[in-house]
Amino acid sequence: MRPLHFATGVTTLIYQLGRPLRQLRKRFPNAEIRVTVGATEEMVAGLHDRRFDLALISLPVPEDNLQIIPLFEEELLFVRPSAKKAASSHIGSVEPGELANVPFLLYPKRSNVRRVIDGFFREIGIQPHAPMEAEDTEAIKRLVESGFGYSVLPEHALRGRSHFLQKFRVEGHRLTRKLAMAMVRTDNPRKLTLAVADFLRNALIEAK
Repeated sequence: MRPLHFATGVTTLIYQLGRPLRQLRKRFPNAEIRVTVGATEEMVAGLHDRRFDLALISLPVPEDNLQIIPLFEEELLFVRPSAKKAASSHIGSVEPGELANVPFLLYPKRSNVRRVIDGFFREIGIQPHAPMEAEDTEAIKRLVESGFGYSVLPEHALRGRSHFLQKFRVEGHRLTRKLAMAMVRTDNPRKLTLAVADFLRNALIEAK
């Protein structure tokens, strides 16, 4: 049996897939499952050229020849440095105008999540000043904690221990990204791919 190639983003892998992947290994002990970490754009390309059987992606993407299985929306929260550790449960709010003249450290412009963030800024009428970019969520968190600016991060990445970060939403607005499973549309889908997709979908929704 050929391996099943599953692709996911690093942030989702770290913060949401730990337990589901452990459960997956127990559920399919004889299947060879290989995991690749990459950006949504790379994963979609890998699905089309058959390098990947299944991918956990961030929407929207061009859906030509893809079967999309929606999972859930994940909130993206604004963060800024805090002089002391802030309670992980507290989320404040700001007016859009307060974001106009502050430095932002954001994901790279080529990334799908950055396009979602940029669309939100357009919606609230703000042109962000973003002199720094980083791909890694943990690196962004550490730089924000160190005083290098504001950022926008997935809510799952901000759970758990307290951070030297203040979390907040923009008053009257909600920023989210949509996560989904994706596979190539075909008349004869591989049974293992369908089974793994269904298992992970249920495990992720339950864990949420």
